[in-house]
Amino acid sequence: MFGFLFKRVDRSAPQPIAEAQAAVRAEARQVSDQARQQALRQAETLSDEATAVEFIRQSDFADARLRAAQLVQSRDALEQVLRACRNTDRRVAKLMQGRLDNLRQQLLIVDKANVSLAQAQRLLQEPQLMPNQVAELDRAWEAKELPFGLQQEFAKIRAALVERLATQASLQHSTIGLLASLRELSQQAGSDARHASQTVVLDALELQMAACLTHAEALTLPRHLALDFAQEAQALRKLLAELQQHEAALQARQDLLATWEGATAALNPTALKDAWSALPGLPSAPIGSELEQRYQTLLKQHTVVVSKPEKIQLSPKVDVAVADSGERADIAEALDGLEKALEDGALQAAMDFDKALRAIDFKAHKPSAAQLSRLTQARSELSRLQGWARWGGNVSREELIKAAQELTLQAIAPTELAKKIGSLRARWKSLDVSSGSAPKVLWEGFDTACTAAYAPVAAHFQQQAEQRQANLLDARALIDEIQQYAQTALAPQPTTGVTPDWKAIAQFCQHKQQAWKSQGPVNRSEKKALDSAFSAAIQALLAPLAVQQRSEIARRERLIDEAAQLPANQRDTTDRVRQLQQRWQEQAKAFPLPRQEEQDLWLRFRAACDAIFAQRKESASGADAERRDNLRLREEQCALLEAASTQPESVPPKLLQQAQQEWARSGQVPRAEQAQIEARFNAALTAVQERLDQSRRHAALAQAEALRDKLILCQKVEVNVGAASNEMRSVWRQSWFGLPALAPSLEKIIAARFERALQNSDEYAAVLEANGPVLQQELLRAEILAGVESPPELSRERLQLQVEVLQASLKAGAKVRHIEQQLLYICDLPAKMDEQALARLLKLVTLAKF
Repeated sequence: MFGFLFKRVDRSAPQPIAEAQAAVRAEARQVSDQARQQALRQAETLSDEATAVEFIRQSDFADARLRAAQLVQSRDALEQVLRACRNTDRRVAKLMQGRLDNLRQQLLIVDKANVSLAQAQRLLQEPQLMPNQVAELDRAWEAKELPFGLQQEFAKIRAALVERLATQASLQHSTIGLLASLRELSQQAGSDARHASQTVVLDALELQMAACLTHAEALTLPRHLALDFAQEAQALRKLLAELQQHEAALQARQDLLATWEGATAALNPTALKDAWSALPGLPSAPIGSELEQRYQTLLKQHTVVVSKPEKIQLSPKVDVAVADSGERADIAEALDGLEKALEDGALQAAMDFDKALRAIDFKAHKPSAAQLSRLTQARSELSRLQGWARWGGNVSREELIKAAQELTLQAIAPTELAKKIGSLRARWKSLDVSSGSAPKVLWEGFDTACTAAYAPVAAHFQQQAEQRQANLLDARALIDEIQQYAQTALAPQPTTGVTPDWKAIAQFCQHKQQAWKSQGPVNRSEKKALDSAFSAAIQALLAPLAVQQRSEIARRERLIDEAAQLPANQRDTTDRVRQLQQRWQEQAKAFPLPRQEEQDLWLRFRAACDAIFAQRKESASGADAERRDNLRLREEQCALLEAASTQPESVPPKLLQQAQQEWARSGQVPRAEQAQIEARFNAALTAVQERLDQSRRHAALAQAEALRDKLILCQKVEVNVGAASNEMRSVWRQSWFGLPALAPSLEKIIAARFERALQNSDEYAAVLEANGPVLQQELLRAEILAGVESPPELSRERLQLQVEVLQASLKAGAKVRHIEQQLLYICDLPAKMDEQALARLLKLVTLAKF
């Protein structure tokens, strides 16, 4: 149990080797700092990438390598630095890896852009460019972070592609317009007598179509446009040629008949027949029969000699009596209009003017001879045009019959087929107005063809009618189903206490509303009644459901209020928000609301939750800023300690205590920097502590040396004081004052002993001899208190004294001296002290704190 008394504590005085090692470490640290600063300055002066790479590979300082790494940009250099620093410098390796990733991403983007450019150039060379190809090119092109040259080149090619598409669209519009103009010209060919001008227009249209077909973008035109135009143009040209031939034949016969009818001498019937037979054949038109009738009449007239009738001379009085100024004006006006209409080829207007002239009573208001001649000639021209119109109308009717017959061979949708049949019948009716009524044979053929073509349309409409009837039955069944469900789902059950399943009711209503919307069409006469019945049936479910939905909305509102009132900075706020979200999901699953209301409420609830997380994030940002500030303060403390450890002046003893207190007062730092800053602080503390320990050791050594000198002087005075003169005493005093001062408590004891030694007499030497054993005893006691080993020859005495010290410490009220008090007592004890005792005392002094 007394083992602690024999414990040896190694508190030996600092050896010169330890001091040398500390000096070497300080010098090495200084050299390292100088080399680091020089490396940083060298890194700042670098301007070439290759030099920077070589510097990074050879430098031993991380900050200098990081500064030099800012110059490395090329891929090869980045890879070299990354290989060199992958396992030695994480910051430089991370920087190089990030730049390599950016380069690879940029290369990928540029490669993709080059592919898009190549595709655009291929499209530009394509003979047939499609709009969807340009759209796909636009979707593939990404203009972000691309060089300006690539963007400019793509924009140029893109503009050329857009111009080609615009040219294609314009060319298609022109071609469609030419085809429409050709069809309009075909419709006018049968009723208009200006066939020469129509041929000129047809030639112009063909020239324009040929220009379109030889255009560079002609391959993009729909194939059917050119084929349809060629077929219709060929048919129209053939029709115009036939019309011109027929017109020439009719004109020749009319001219010959006019010559014969104007002849005054008798004509030879045989010559008439030969001349008439030599003329071209007449068209199969009503006007041909009229000319034939005129020919037969003329032939009968000239079978006998017919004298030229003399002109009847009317009396001027009769002319004046018959002529009425107002009626003559009407005749002249109508005759002028008839001639003008015939000249313009307006057949319908000419027929209207002729009808007005026929309504005038020529017996009461006889026209003049000139007017009669003009009227005869005009009516002859009108008859000719009417014949041509009837012939052209019949040709058009035959085309309509052919078109109606072809409809049965075409696969056309019923609705489109009905529109085409209706269009054919409308065109037939328009021909009745412009070309007269149709022959019965043609009408029967046309009606039969249209009826046959309309057969699938009628079947389709019959099928639709049957489908509407089936839809009607389905709608009524749906209404009955809703009514039955409302009776069972909302029926009160007081015995069981079961409430209606509102979720099922809501889903049923939504499903049935969708089913009603997807119902097929029904007859218009029954649509309104069905809608009313469905609304009444579904409303029987929606009305109580709306009441429950309002209650559910109120519950959701309370959840929103709870979320809005949650404190953002409490520790359990996140858990409470998750609980609210879980409750919201449970309520949403148990009772779904209408989509719009559900969405609005959810957005409000999410906004409240997001606001809480935003506040927490803001608080976390503030905490991060505070941690960064704390990190800055701790770095300043580390810098202060590091500067103190390198300064040549002595370090204040309170610096360590103040630094530790300030470190404890500073808050948390970022977790990523915590270990590094703590290691730096501990290293700085260790350096300052070593500096303080070194200062203390130097001070203790200096004090031991001063104490040694003063003790030697005191011993010298104590030994020789009896034979010393006053001059010797003065010399001793001067020597005493020349020695360095000790610690105040120690200086006071030694100074008092020195003064006593100067004042003592010869008897003082006996006292010195008598206190010798006491000195040895007290030195042993001091070594025991300090835990320092004693000389081996004094081991027995030390053991005995240890027992005495233990017994004294166990006594109640006993005063135990400390090592400092024991040393002061020894220094104050007048006794002779040899070198061994002095060394033992000085060793103890270096361990004490005065």
